[in-house]
Amino acid sequence: MAEYGVLLVGGSRTHQESHARVFAAHPKCRLVAVTDEEGVSEYRAELDRRLAREHGIPYVADLDEALRMDVQIVSSTPEVERRGRVAVRCMEAGKHVYLDKPLAGTLADVDGIVDAADRTGVTAQMFTTICSEWAQAARRAVRSGRVGELRAVHVENLFAKGRAGTVPDGAARREKERVGRVTFVEAKREMFDVSIYCVTLAHWLTGQRVETVYCQTGNYFHAQHARLDVEDFGAMALRMTGGVTATIVSGRFGAASHPQNGPQRIVLIGTEGALTFDAYRPRVEVYNDDPDFTHPPLHLMDPMAMWASTAAENPPVPKRRWAAFEQADPMMSDVAAFIECIETGRRPEIDPQTAAASTEVILAGYASAARKEEVALPLPRG
Repeated sequence: MAEYGVLLVGGSRTHQESHARVFAAHPKCRLVAVTDEEGVSEYRAELDRRLAREHGIPYVADLDEALRMDVQIVSSTPEVERRGRVAVRCMEAGKHVYLDKPLAGTLADVDGIVDAADRTGVTAQMFTTICSEWAQAARRAVRSGRVGELRAVHVENLFAKGRAGTVPDGAARREKERVGRVTFVEAKREMFDVSIYCVTLAHWLTGQRVETVYCQTGNYFHAQHARLDVEDFGAMALRMTGGVTATIVSGRFGAASHPQNGPQRIVLIGTEGALTFDAYRPRVEVYNDDPDFTHPPLHLMDPMAMWASTAAENPPVPKRRWAAFEQADPMMSDVAAFIECIETGRRPEIDPQTAAASTEVILAGYASAARKEEVALPLPRG
């Protein structure tokens, strides 16, 4: 019998599409309702109602009312701009919180989430890819000393989605020091959204913190990003405590740019050698007369093909050139670890404090890209 009622904050066209599916499949969880803050736009409210209908649960338009229901866990995926206050309200209501990534878009919101978690003592965890099989293999290699003393780490994650090659000629990224708005209907800041995986892996693999950040961002691929004044790509060089250097490559570069969903890779470099860990190895490469990948019709509300719900309306031609060996869904493993932490009282590996450190690195990256210089951590508050 399910022991944990799960409340979903956020609906379709958010990462809640994945979170809800995984919590619904967990044997100890049952979905209770979809909710959101009062006063959200009708566009957002309808997407909340859509996810509620999909799972056969009610939509409660008042977050505070929903928090009084029989729920023990909140899966929180509102827009980045609202994540700080939503997470704090849920924690102060005594709920365990599974947090979307990245944690928030400002230092004030990041610090508020950390403070609320410390004050309330609830279990809180941010989703990352540390539970993927290839990341776990990399950590085993580090701990076993297979590469000797670790000197450098490279992590890359690029999403192969959307139509590349549409960015206007001559578009040049002029980064701003503060992140500003992150979430738009048709796109989002891609380094912000994707590099959190990479930075968290660098922290988690090395056990070290970042001391300085040097970053560059760009508009190379997508017209939507250039028009909205957000980056589609970013690269960071990180100096870490203990003398380790980490390099990060992250963003979105177009659906036709990769045989599957985009590169996900870790390279470890040590005094005794180097090892590479790849989400798509082992794999079978297929060569036949199947038609090549073609873009589906452009969905005006989701031209970057970010969400599974809109992909179902405009299904793409499957990519069949790489047949990766089946692996466990990393979110399934991540949620299972979260539930275990609730039951045992163990601190999650990616708790708000750890998630905050990774998010602060990304915020420092934007400051570095704007100033065109290395930026030291921690960032000044206020």
